[in-house]
Amino acid sequence: MKNNRLLYKFISILLAVFLFATNVNTMINTSSTVYAAESDLEAEREERKTLPIQTDHIENWPKGPAIGAKSAILMEMNTHTILYAKSIDQKNFPASTTKIFTCLLAMQNCTLDETVTFSYDAIHDVPLDGSKLGDVNEGDTLTMEQALYCILVQSANEVASAVGEHVAEKLSLAGENQKNIDAFADLMNQKAAELGCKNTHFTNANGLHDENHYTTAYDLALIGCEFFNNELLCKISSTPQYHFKLNSSDEDERWMASKNQLYKGKPYQYDYLLGSKTGFVSQSRQTLVSAAEKNGMKLVCVIFGEETPYQFEDTIALFQYGFENFQRLSVSENETNYKIIAGDLFDTDNDLFGDSTPLMSLEEGSYVILPNTAAFTDMVSSLDYEDHSNQGDQNVIATINYTYADVPVGSCKIIFSNSEKKDITFALGNSIPEIAEITTGNEKNKQTKNGISNDVDNVIFINVQNVIIGILILAALAIFILFIISVFNSYSFSPRGQSHKRRRKRRQESRLERFQSFRRKMREKKRQRKRRKEYKKRK
Repeated sequence: MKNNRLLYKFISILLAVFLFATNVNTMINTSSTVYAAESDLEAEREERKTLPIQTDHIENWPKGPAIGAKSAILMEMNTHTILYAKSIDQKNFPASTTKIFTCLLAMQNCTLDETVTFSYDAIHDVPLDGSKLGDVNEGDTLTMEQALYCILVQSANEVASAVGEHVAEKLSLAGENQKNIDAFADLMNQKAAELGCKNTHFTNANGLHDENHYTTAYDLALIGCEFFNNELLCKISSTPQYHFKLNSSDEDERWMASKNQLYKGKPYQYDYLLGSKTGFVSQSRQTLVSAAEKNGMKLVCVIFGEETPYQFEDTIALFQYGFENFQRLSVSENETNYKIIAGDLFDTDNDLFGDSTPLMSLEEGSYVILPNTAAFTDMVSSLDYEDHSNQGDQNVIATINYTYADVPVGSCKIIFSNSEKKDITFALGNSIPEIAEITTGNEKNKQTKNGISNDVDNVIFINVQNVIIGILILAALAIFILFIISVFNSYSFSPRGQSHKRRRKRRQESRLERFQSFRRKMREKKRQRKRRKEYKKRK
């Protein structure tokens, strides 16, 4: 019996040792696998640093930083000047950076107090391991403002779907047997094309992986320019944490915190940040779209295919590259090649001599983006006379487009004064009056007249010199006529006229005599009053 107990203990000890060894081996293998995976990712990242940077091949362009992102772009927000380009037309999965477009379309079509209702599909089409608000049921509601915070702070997938459905339902976009979320995706694709996106296709509102849901760094930067030009969206997309009550009956508020490390108080805090949105699916790795402003220059940065936390390091490196190597130059303060002259084309509702405001001028606030080593005169400029009336720019006569080393760096419109006018177009086949004069000595500048309309309706050509000369001739003629009338009133050569002249002269002499007699009487009365006063004083 005793031997059996000893045998049992011995077997137990052997079993325990075996299990321990097995667990240790599993832990070692798992650790090795993780380490190997991390090593592979790091090796891939180092390899991506060697990928070509397209902007590095531009003459006299600042060399950009070597980053581990597969694709990246740095774009100036208003001129859309590309400062840094690395595989910017390569198709990528945007992941949750899709949500900035969802929120932009919501802001453009809805008010903040509108009610967003969760549908069954919005809740259950989101995988359990995806980013969610969680604990919501069909029929629950949020205000649009709360929904935007949930999307941009928590990156809540079901909330993004609910917002997309809400926009589609409000605009009645869904066709027969079409889901609202599919109709919203169609709206996304339509609006993306209007923004100039050429390699983008969306299938959902939240960015969950789909082989047909893709974009490029360039296209997402265009969307980002629109998104970050909205002050409220910038505020929400730079909010590190948010809390609210889902239902008024809830005792506790729901708290959510962003994983974005560029925000204030985070490890990669960036002081010039306007806003930012993260994204991740295993097929895309880390994605990030951000905007920053410094000294009046606004930049948008997109990072695709990076590893944590290097997407934040890449973004900061690109922002620093942009702010340190490029300058923002005002067109109106530096432009000397184009001189606005009093030419042959004017159209104004103001009185010609009552308003000294120039009838044509360069658009205020226009600027170009150039490397710090470049001067304004280093650019090549061209005039574009394209008709802008269909874009709502009724006062635009032409646009000056600027390039540096064949890179578009900005433009400036030549505009009329703010008078109300009908549409004005140039007529093909007629001599086009000069509205701008290029100073001699700069052979880089050229004029293009592409897009001039053949329609000559509403074409107004007014020669101001001829108008002024005509007015002067009319004034001289009027003075001459008045002079002739005066001569005829003063002189007459007929006997009857002479008699009339004598009678008029006698009447004038009679009136003069009566007036002088009256004055003598008044002086006499004055002397009499004076003598009476003196007499009274002597008495």
